[in-house]
Amino acid sequence: NFRADDVEAAVDDLNSRGVLTMIDPDDQQASDNKGIVRGNGPDIAWFRDPAGNVLSVLSSR
Repeated sequence: NFRADDVEAAVDDLNSRGVLTMIDPDDQQASDNKGIVRGNGPDIAWFRDPAGNVLSVLSSR
């Protein structure tokens, strides 16, 4: 997990570099159109590294 002050800005930066955030990785937690889950704890977005491992960026606030 990677902590960020602004998850949306971090996701925008990842997307601009070709990293795709996962949309709805879990049926229990709906994400927005950027792949960010909000409202149930810290904001969080999941993505895969080149080896296929699932990583996340989450709010540090």
